[in-house]
Amino acid sequence: MIAITVDVGTTNSRIKVIEGRQILSTASTKVGIKDVAITGSQDILESGLAKIIFEGLEKAGRQISDVEYFAASGMITCNLGLMELPYRISPVSMNDLINGIEKKEFTWLENKPFYFIPGVKNAVDLPSMETLSQIDVMRGEEVEAFGIIELCNIKGPALMILPGSHTKFVWINEANEIEKCSTTMLGEFLHALVNATILSSSILPSLITEIDEESVKKGIAFELENGVTKSAFAVRLMDIQLDTTPNERANFLAGALICNDINPNIISDIQNKYHHIYIGGSSPLKDIFKVVLEAKGISETDITVLTDDITDRAASTGALKMVENLRTAYKKQVI
Repeated sequence: MIAITVDVGTTNSRIKVIEGRQILSTASTKVGIKDVAITGSQDILESGLAKIIFEGLEKAGRQISDVEYFAASGMITCNLGLMELPYRISPVSMNDLINGIEKKEFTWLENKPFYFIPGVKNAVDLPSMETLSQIDVMRGEEVEAFGIIELCNIKGPALMILPGSHTKFVWINEANEIEKCSTTMLGEFLHALVNATILSSSILPSLITEIDEESVKKGIAFELENGVTKSAFAVRLMDIQLDTTPNERANFLAGALICNDINPNIISDIQNKYHHIYIGGSSPLKDIFKVVLEAKGISETDITVLTDDITDRAASTGALKMVENLRTAYKKQVI
């Protein structure tokens, strides 16, 4: 059986061609929902997806006729995507997401079943400025979270930290439901500081070449005493006034920004209930999150940094499990 997972983001989209549980090939494109917003047409998204789907099939030595179905998640279900789906409201179980899946067919994919998986939003009785800190949403990370639960045999309560362009904190309750989420712009903020400010001459575009725990911890201590924007300018001062390397400065900045991300409310939640923390994303950010958590008093034994293999397979594992469960339930109903 060949299935293809489709993950559409704001700026990029990616697909995986999967047989059983083996990833045969991957492909990506710098086309996302922002391009639909700019052009006012979904054609650019459809053509971008078609290109990488057929590219992935060619890499895998397969044809579109070999594909049984597509499983799509992420921004593809927003109002600019190929099928808008309402968010499922937390707490959200895997079955809740399965019940929200919708199917569509596209002639440019030979009318193969194309399943859309909805996103999640926090339950907030009355959205207002007073409840702004409680409001949050996600599209895409929900399949990643349930994929991690599946691959790591997690039993909640637990906290997942998923660094990326936007870092997601995902709370999993005792019933293994997504209880709530919280988003920061850590990745984009770091990218903007390094590429669009005076810091571009103080830090290499590649950012961190290797983890320097001492510099990370200095960034943590500085941010706790001086705040995040002062910490950012301190990187410039480290460059022009101190004998430091670009890698040391990058580690200092990452330590300061991640320290700011892991706020007192998150630490309180960990200490009071969500004792097990699972950190996904890519290196070195996921490793620096661990350093920061330990610096803030969280025991190393409570922290699991997920392997690159698990983080690579998590989203596709979650998406496929949901669609397979839906298709199995449908077949039983038909029988």
